[in-house]
Amino acid sequence: MPFFALSIKAQCENVTGLEPADDEFSVICRVKCTSCHEEHPNIVGMQYGEEKELTKSRGTAHLVMSCNFCRSQMSAKFEEPTSKAPLYRPYAPPESSGADFQVLCVADCRGMEMVSFEPRGTWKCRSTASKTEFTDVTFEDGEWTDYDEKGDVPVSIMEFESKWTRR
Repeated sequence: MPFFALSIKAQCENVTGLEPADDEFSVICRVKCTSCHEEHPNIVGMQYGEEKELTKSRGTAHLVMSCNFCRSQMSAKFEEPTSKAPLYRPYAPPESSGADFQVLCVADCRGMEMVSFEPRGTWKCRSTASKTEFTDVTFEDGEWTDYDEKGDVPVSIMEFESKWTRR
């Protein structure tokens, strides 16, 4: 039962607490079958609020599919959120000049490996100058810019990067 952690990093200007806008956020990614090692030709999405039955099993998962090449069943399920480890952990850029990868979420993957992530959908963050919350953050080419009128500062998220790592 390998767990894969989705980690993100970005160059943030005057913002912190970057995370998906709500728990209904779809994690859009590319996956690879662990049986035949073929990458699925399309991107797939998994959502915490949506569970599907596993075939030939009593369990459920947030993503259930079959490999297009070998027909093996593949599934992924988000790690159950707790008070110490919420479903999505907010990204807080380090105070040093460089950005570090920080875990956003964790998924239990069976029969598949997560290959890449696409930051689609709506995100949220807050200004470090005025604590104004921006709840409609959408990335275009891995970037987002706006202006915090209360804090009288520009806000931006640039050079968004992500990676999946085996835990």
